[in-house]
Amino acid sequence: MPSLNRRSLLASASAAFVAAAGCSAAESSPQLAHWVTVYLGEREETHEVSVTVTDEAGETLFEKEYSLSDDNEADEDAPFPDSTEPETVVVTVDGTRFERDWPGFEQPELPCDGDNRSGIEVWVENDESGSPGIRIEADCQYVTTE
Repeated sequence: MPSLNRRSLLASASAAFVAAAGCSAAESSPQLAHWVTVYLGEREETHEVSVTVTDEAGETLFEKEYSLSDDNEADEDAPFPDSTEPETVVVTVDGTRFERDWPGFEQPELPCDGDNRSGIEVWVENDESGSPGIRIEADCQYVTTE
């Protein structure tokens, strides 16, 4: 059985470590972020996808290209700064362009609570005729730019 002095030393060292970790975390606290996740709904399909998010002035806040396939069916939580106000989402799937509004307060998941920030899940799916389509869902998560 460990001695009382040994337990005291371990407890003190643990407390000091936690305190030091808290100090360094406060100095370099992560920046909260909006986020974009892209999923391939039809696993046997392959699609070239781009997602662009712009603000009210048309400035690009987020832009990323994806090659989705059975081997690469998702890209999750790609961040962009929370200090921005997303307005429009443009998704291009194999050359077909889809434009949607960034989800607002009409969504039941929004507004987000606490440190959670709004983001979107873009599902690339095929319609009944086999043509590519998208589904966008809003959600709240804790995501940072770091």
